[in-house]
Amino acid sequence: MVGFTPQRILVPVGGVPTDVEAVRLACRLARRGKAKVMVVTVLEIKRSLALGTVQDVEMDTAETLLDAAEKIARELETEIETELLQARDAGPAIVEEIAHWKADLVVVGMPFRLRFGEFHMGRTAPYILRHAPCRALLFREPPT
Repeated sequence: MVGFTPQRILVPVGGVPTDVEAVRLACRLARRGKAKVMVVTVLEIKRSLALGTVQDVEMDTAETLLDAAEKIARELETEIETELLQARDAGPAIVEEIAHWKADLVVVGMPFRLRFGEFHMGRTAPYILRHAPCRALLFREPPT
């Protein structure tokens, strides 16, 4: 990223171990260039339910994720915004939020997962990498 200084960094979190490091990385980048940071989490609503139908447990979990991001930001003396989104699928909701918020960098953290003996990225990270209207930084944990 030589010559690139992000001004608006979006970080999606979903309860994976790499969330903490992705938020830390975004905060460090933000401090360097005085950028703004937005941390989002998505509550995926099953198609059989109406949008807006959320269980208290799911809402509590999402709020805990955002509270953890705010705590990290305070430790690193960085101000962040947080947003709780509700959608059928996380990937499109995150990409839409990137565009709406006009982020110029998305920092995606993801665990190292194996599926059928092969590295597997899941659905959300590839969707974001394919469709994000900005630069994307993928932060993957090492193989265990």
